[in-house]
Amino acid sequence: MEVDQLKGFLETAREKSFTRAAEKLFRTQPAVSLQIKSLETELGQRLFERHGKRVSLTEAGRLLYSRAEQVLSILETIPHDMSGLGELRTGRLMIGTSDTNCAYVLPPVVETFRKVYPGVEIQLTDRMSPEVARLVVDGTVDFGIATLPVNDTRLDTEPLFMRREVVIACQDHPLSARSRLTLKHLAEEPILSLEEGSTSRSLTDRIFLEAGLHPRIAMELGSIEVIKKFVEIGLGIAIVPEVSVREEVGAGQLSLLKVRGIPSRQVGIVRRAGGHLAPSAEIFIDFLKAQVSRP
Repeated sequence: MEVDQLKGFLETAREKSFTRAAEKLFRTQPAVSLQIKSLETELGQRLFERHGKRVSLTEAGRLLYSRAEQVLSILETIPHDMSGLGELRTGRLMIGTSDTNCAYVLPPVVETFRKVYPGVEIQLTDRMSPEVARLVVDGTVDFGIATLPVNDTRLDTEPLFMRREVVIACQDHPLSARSRLTLKHLAEEPILSLEEGSTSRSLTDRIFLEAGLHPRIAMELGSIEVIKKFVEIGLGIAIVPEVSVREEVGAGQLSLLKVRGIPSRQVGIVRRAGGHLAPSAEIFIDFLKAQVSRP
C-alpha cells in the first residue's frame, strides 16, 4: 500500500467519480481506476460500489477512508515535527541520575531549560549510579549523570564536578566541639547510612575498610532526607554529600564534623560510546555545566 494510492482513493471518495478525481490529481482516469483496483486486490475488499459513472463507498471503503485520512494527516506533520526537533520547539529528553542529583543539582537547571525551551518534555529517571549506566546502555535514557568511574566499554564518560562528602551530626553532639577528628572517632559512633548497593553506602564502606575500621551501621535508610531528619534528633551521624545539607547547616539544624580522611567523588556525564546525542540533550548538558561551575 503506497501513499499515492491512498491519495487517489481519498480523492475518488470525495468526488464520487474516478474521472473528477483524476482531474483533481492531474492524472488519467485509467491510472486512478488502476490504483483503486490494486488497493481492493491487496486488501481483499471492495472499496466502492459502482453506479454508472458515479461511485460510493462500501463499508470497507468507509473504514479505509477514516484510516487513510489519519495516515496522510500524520505524514503531512512529519516535516514540521522534524524541524521542531532541530529548533527545540518540541521533543522529549530522558535523563537517568541519582536521587541526590534529582533533589539538589538538577532543579535550577531544569527550571532554566524549561523557560528557554518550553516545548521539550524532560523525563528524569531516579536510580543508583550502576543502574543509571545500565539505562544508558540499553537506550532507556538519552544520557546519565552518575558517580565516576563507570567501567563499561560501551559507555563514554565526561567529568562534570567533584562532590564533596561531609559528616553531619545534631547541633549538640559531643564531637561537634572537636576541631580535629579521625575516622576512628566516627567508627565509635552509630552511623546512619543509605541501603547497601547505593553509591553513598559503597563510599562509606570503602572509607572505613581502607582505614581498617568497622563502622557501627545503626540504621539503613531509603533517602538522604530521612537520614537528615534522624541525625537532627540525635540518632546517629552520617556521611552525606555536602550539597544535600547546605540549607540545614546554614539554618543551624545540623552541624558539620571536622573529619580528616573523607574523600570527594567525581560525578560526570555518561553516554553511549560512539552515540549521537540529540540537540536538546547537548544543550541541557551545556546548561548543567554552567550551573555546576558557579561558586
